[in-house]
Amino acid sequence: FFLSSSSIIYRHHHHLIIIYHHHHDSICIMMLMLIHTTATRTFFSSPHARPLKRTALLLLPSLLRTPIAGAFSSSKTATMLTRRTPQEVQLEIKDPVDSTALEQAKAILDELRPTTAAANGNDQQQNSCSPDALLSVAHRLGDIPSDGAGSDAYIVSPSRCQAAFDSLSDAERRSLLNIHRRVNVFAQAQRRSVVDVEVDIPGGKAGQSVSPCRAAGCYAPGGRYPLPSSVIMTVVTARAAGCPHVILASPRPAQITLAAAHVAGADIVLCVGGAQAIGSMAYGVGAKLDGNGAEVVPAVPPCDVIVGPGNKWVTAAKSIVNGYCGIDMLAGPSEVLVIADKTANAEIVAADLIA
Repeated sequence: FFLSSSSIIYRHHHHLIIIYHHHHDSICIMMLMLIHTTATRTFFSSPHARPLKRTALLLLPSLLRTPIAGAFSSSKTATMLTRRTPQEVQLEIKDPVDSTALEQAKAILDELRPTTAAANGNDQQQNSCSPDALLSVAHRLGDIPSDGAGSDAYIVSPSRCQAAFDSLSDAERRSLLNIHRRVNVFAQAQRRSVVDVEVDIPGGKAGQSVSPCRAAGCYAPGGRYPLPSSVIMTVVTARAAGCPHVILASPRPAQITLAAAHVAGADIVLCVGGAQAIGSMAYGVGAKLDGNGAEVVPAVPPCDVIVGPGNKWVTAAKSIVNGYCGIDMLAGPSEVLVIADKTANAEIVAADLIA
């Protein structure tokens, strides 16, 4: 990065914080970088780049409570940002797993797999989740209505996902298809870059064999703030990797989420969220049978890996099932900060904040 003379640099131990502006006489967009000895993470991006999610936040609240400093500009403006000494800069690193959420997630996972009496007289926990237990939890936590149509369904049918896609406007369908195509192009190229390798070594051979997971679990936030982008970025990647079974979970999925699941090609869509969704994908869910023993809801296979962003209960549940299956990471909350003046493009700033 090229730093102008009006840039301010803060150094705190082995972290370097750089704050700079775009123009000499006006502050358009600020970028805050954390340069670590082993990694660099973008915390706040310009309007020309998409904001990146992160697992830690380094931010001085006091920097936001006061105006930006006149040191950023040669013009005579009011002080907007207060200079801080290295001693005043605080680095806050929090455990991504909330302790209370961890206890609650563990209780939910235990409830999903009830214990039964074994032949030896000892209680034994079921390997897979009970469909009745999953419905009970989903009803209690509001994922599925407790009565009326759909009260006994935790899987969304492919026809309903197709109907959701058909119900979208032409512009929305075009956007989903464009996003799918772009993500798929990169995912396919990424898959081709990882190949089987075998070389001769003294006494034998060494190499690597690349094979897809049998089943991949993808989580996408739902409710009031659905993220169809998460559906496409996870499901399409799993498809490109060659996973035979791709399961998507999203609580109270919006039409755009179901449409994205259709476009991306998810095999099973679970309309549950939180710890119960992670448990269902990690351990699988047995088939739901009617009174005559006929299957009314198909079984959900246990996943070898679970990916996708979620709330604190999702993160807590991931920490519990990690090892039983693979996970992507224990992500903390995501925040976006854009500091701009009247010259900034309001639509781009709003898009960054929404993202």
